[in-house]
Amino acid sequence: MTYADLMSLLGNWLLPGSLVAIMTAMGLSLTADDFGQVFRNKRALIFGVCSMLVVPPLIGITLAITVAPTPALAVGFVLLATTPGGMLSNLFTDMAKGDLALSMSMTLLLSMIYIIVIPFYAHFALLHFMGLEADVKVPLASFFWDIFSITVLPAATGFVIRALRPDFAIWAKRYVKNAATIVLFSSFGVILFDQVPVLRENLGALFWITVALNLAMVVVVTTITRFAGFTRRENIAIGVEHLMRQEGTAIFIAVSIVGNNQMSLPMIMNTPVALCFVLAFVAIARRTGREAAPAPATA
Repeated sequence: MTYADLMSLLGNWLLPGSLVAIMTAMGLSLTADDFGQVFRNKRALIFGVCSMLVVPPLIGITLAITVAPTPALAVGFVLLATTPGGMLSNLFTDMAKGDLALSMSMTLLLSMIYIIVIPFYAHFALLHFMGLEADVKVPLASFFWDIFSITVLPAATGFVIRALRPDFAIWAKRYVKNAATIVLFSSFGVILFDQVPVLRENLGALFWITVALNLAMVVVVTTITRFAGFTRRENIAIGVEHLMRQEGTAIFIAVSIVGNNQMSLPMIMNTPVALCFVLAFVAIARRTGREAAPAPATA
């Protein structure tokens, strides 16, 4: 097998397959009551969605205007900041013992909204930073199907299995999720290795801007959720959603639609940076959760 064949296998089968398996595992852990809790308390869902539509774009556009080294990279940071929370947010919310149903609800709702708003963000960025009079159109049908097939279908399958065969679902969840996670992170490692030559060109600037982007989002979101009165599990779901992004979608717009490879560099750099931030966020959330848990009663 050649290197090109390996990358083709990775992009066409291993990476999508691992994401489908992870979403299936998420569905295996959900019950109807989980979603009932979300829709009985719509405030957290509405707050999380509105925050995602306002906070990341404002931070990203501010950084693009003030510190992006080139116009193309400025457009890239706008595309990055306006993408919805990635599907991995569901995985990391589950790892952090957050509200998984809320996380999945935000991811799916934001993905649908993204289809409508991204042409406006992309057109503004191209016109403002590069002076391009171009309509950027997202292929709605294929984009919707891509999201639907990797999120809704496998999660719904897992949900149905959990409803019909709860014992089997509980047993299978751990094995499916563990295997998919190993394949997923291995795939990320290969992708990052493949992109090393591209990253070297603007490594310093890209690194510090993406660090600033993620740090600003952590500070802003944790500050506003602290005063919003949500539960700890809801705060975790909202926080993780702001850190994990659908970089692949933004890369698709930059490279395939606009035709500018340089615009994809912020998304490529953000993958490892955001991963470090979210892993630290998950570790802190799990530690504080153990400290907040009541001690077992003694006889």
